[in-house]
Amino acid sequence: MLTVPIPVRLSPACTGCNESHGGVGPPCSPRPPQLAGTWHSMAMATNNISLMATLKAPLRVHITSLWPTPEDNLEIVLHRWENNSCVEKKVLGEKTENPKKFKINYTVANEATLLDTDYDNFLFLCLKDTTTPIQSMMCQYLARVLVEDDEIMQRFIRAFRPLPRHLWYLLDLKQMEELCRF
Repeated sequence: MLTVPIPVRLSPACTGCNESHGGVGPPCSPRPPQLAGTWHSMAMATNNISLMATLKAPLRVHITSLWPTPEDNLEIVLHRWENNSCVEKKVLGEKTENPKKFKINYTVANEATLLDTDYDNFLFLCLKDTTTPIQSMMCQYLARVLVEDDEIMQRFIRAFRPLPRHLWYLLDLKQMEELCRF
């Protein structure tokens, strides 16, 4: 596990959006239909080690697919280790005014945020609890194919560094055998 200190800069959830260019360019609007399909967990990062320190930790989950709904919500399919087996869970992400954020109701998380994506190769998705003064968060680097990409891994590390908290823990899944990772 790697501990990483934080500088500051947020990666947009889509390229060319006006939030990242001082109001110039098209409005930022991730395209949920392009997020649809299978994804593979490549790495996880958290600002609260208890969220993923053990196989049974609350956010030690592997997001395996995303499915937009007709209402512009997002169904998140994940797998986690429970009762000595891999269990599939479905979490509904309800759309919000911010197209990069979805309201969810999952154990210790109430918000899913799309940090960055190119839709074809990678997606950085964070689950967090916004109800506490110190927000706990777990971010995942998801890939369309289960192939290591050091450049995208470095981009993932740069993407989560500016998020709240000064200490991050990185779990690089290519370095370990992980249950429930497909």
